[in-house]
Amino acid sequence: MGKIAIFGGSFDPVHNAHIQMAHLSLQIKDLKKIIFTPAFSPPHKNKVLTPHIHRIKMLKTASADLEKTEINLYEIEKSGVVYSYQTLDYFQSIYPSDEIFMLIGSDSLKSLKTWAKIDYIASKYNFIVVKRGNDEIGQDLEFLSRCLIVKEAADGISSTQIRNLILSGKDASPFLNKGVYTYIKENKLYGYGKNL
Repeated sequence: MGKIAIFGGSFDPVHNAHIQMAHLSLQIKDLKKIIFTPAFSPPHKNKVLTPHIHRIKMLKTASADLEKTEINLYEIEKSGVVYSYQTLDYFQSIYPSDEIFMLIGSDSLKSLKTWAKIDYIASKYNFIVVKRGNDEIGQDLEFLSRCLIVKEAADGISSTQIRNLILSGKDASPFLNKGVYTYIKENKLYGYGKNL
């Protein structure tokens, strides 16, 4: 039996911290692979996402050099809101002999209690948690006993911050894979070029 990590999110756009989180998690003993699972419509976010064809292409570009990773379109193909417990159950049905984890940032760890059926998730699954920036993980957090904490931290940048940088005409390239940034420019995503 090995470990499989499900890395869900909007990836709008995928940025260096996402890739750092995956890279750092690969150091966990017995971790077979990480499965990126882009959302069609995330339950916690009230916004329209960039069309998934763009988000998937950027994710493929950014993760191309990562070992033991793949992209799965389960949530995209559902064409609606899919909750984490549904995604985890789906992958557990595919990999019945493996231990399924959800890969999250320390920011998400603090809001786990708002997730749909979190008690069910915590009774059946575990989390791999990567610290984001200077974020500290308090020892009194609920569900901490269900977590594997990665020692090293990833950058604290967020997709929202990157979209805002691009929209305001500022340079977001330090936070993005070179190919991803080129793709954003070529396709004029996130308002690229409007304020240059």
